[in-house]
Amino acid sequence: MALSETCANRRQAAGAAMITRTGPNSWDNIHLTKSTRLADLIYVDNSSPPGQPRLNGFDLLKQTAADIESVVADARTNGKRVRAFGSAWALTDIAITDGYLINTKALNASFDVADKHFHQSYPTQKRPYVVVSQCGVTIADLNVFLETSRFGGIPRALKTAGVGAGQTVAGSFSGNTHGAAISFGSSPDYIVGIQLVNGRGQSLWIERKSHPVMSDAFATRIGSIPIRDDDVFDAALVSFGSFGVITAVAVEVDPIYHLKFPPVREVSRQEIEKRVAELAVADDTDPAYPYHYEFVYNPYDHSKMLEASALRVKHATGFPTPRPVWIVRDKKGFAMGDKIPIGILGLRLIPPRLKAKFQFKQYRQRAILDDVRGTPGQLFTATITYFEGYAESAIAVSINDVPKMIEISSQVIKKMKLPAIGQVRLVHPTKAVLGFTSVTPKTAVFEWGFVNDDRFVKFEEKLQIELRSKGVPYRFHWSKNSGINPEALKVMYGDARIKKWKAARTKAFDGKTNLMDVFKNAQLERAGLA
Repeated sequence: MALSETCANRRQAAGAAMITRTGPNSWDNIHLTKSTRLADLIYVDNSSPPGQPRLNGFDLLKQTAADIESVVADARTNGKRVRAFGSAWALTDIAITDGYLINTKALNASFDVADKHFHQSYPTQKRPYVVVSQCGVTIADLNVFLETSRFGGIPRALKTAGVGAGQTVAGSFSGNTHGAAISFGSSPDYIVGIQLVNGRGQSLWIERKSHPVMSDAFATRIGSIPIRDDDVFDAALVSFGSFGVITAVAVEVDPIYHLKFPPVREVSRQEIEKRVAELAVADDTDPAYPYHYEFVYNPYDHSKMLEASALRVKHATGFPTPRPVWIVRDKKGFAMGDKIPIGILGLRLIPPRLKAKFQFKQYRQRAILDDVRGTPGQLFTATITYFEGYAESAIAVSINDVPKMIEISSQVIKKMKLPAIGQVRLVHPTKAVLGFTSVTPKTAVFEWGFVNDDRFVKFEEKLQIELRSKGVPYRFHWSKNSGINPEALKVMYGDARIKKWKAARTKAFDGKTNLMDVFKNAQLERAGLA
């Protein structure tokens, strides 16, 4: 299923992009934590207009970008702002606007790339491991494409993934979905090319100058202006829609592999801290080094924590397909997403210690990979709204500060009497300028789920105060926080990174502030990045 001058043979519908405008609407994200009123809710898809021929892969990418460019031009003319969304999984208002909101979920085609379309310096042996995906392709669909398209006879796999597979590829890296690939990185780190529509009249194809992948002729063929600039690319990776609408990306993948999870271990806090300290200085090129590492803790009881890790091993046949975690419902109708917040965690009469104990037990039974082996596409499969009615906080710290973070977060949770457990995943630092997983030498991402009420905001406020007082650097997940203001942004990233990101954004818009204004939203203004 390669990009070609003839009609691409794809599972998804082919043809010219279609724009459907539905006018003023109300809108909620999938987890029901954010809502807004829109001037126009706009759908774009790959269907062919009546009477028009199907388009080949190149022209489909070109036409899609041109159609979205027309929406941006209309917004600029009418003084409206623009944002795009895919699966609407972000818990924050990162993708929200009061202007034109574009649903890109139906831009869902993926393509293999013929050898002749690569930059001459890009290694020949790596070319079968680059795919081009439209922005609305979900991680689940991309996994299927990689494992079954077998371009050149080679099944492939993403280099890393989070538990969820329902996010779109563009939404995933734009908000810095992280996973737990301690020796590789997070979702922004497998993106090597970005097609961007930002009102300049023609889409851009952005790559790093230090790592050119596609040829200039490829960019021209999809109607884009080629830009090779490390600073612009590294800033655009985690830019949460503020650089424009990402319409397609080039993804570097790997030959298919297995992750081998041994049985989950129940260990003490001391054992966890010892293991994390070992991983902080270990050689991550050693095949005995875990590719995936996470642990789960109960803030009210540190005597027993859950440890899950996986080795990356050679793919082999003969292993049973893993049973997915995060099952929607069990035989009795129980579902993590729709029963716990209302039935248990929302009842303030139940002591938070007991709620946390219950959560810890449920997580062990339902939400952690345990004694299983499979491909990333088989293992990371959650596509349900398992945090419906929830807010979630995710904060990155250095692997060296894991012991402090366990203690500080536990104390804040206990003092506030919150029902929560902590999940911690280790990841290699990203190159993205405002990537929250950029803490060195390795990033530890701490996550806690809460019922979506005012205690969520207070928790993050108190936690930040404690982290600053203890000298622990931290960075908030862009898609999972209660709000980032300029003071917090400066503490997290420092003036140099913020200045670099803003300069790159200005460059991407060719210095045209009227275009930049189209892609502002409340989140960007609140953080001081507009």
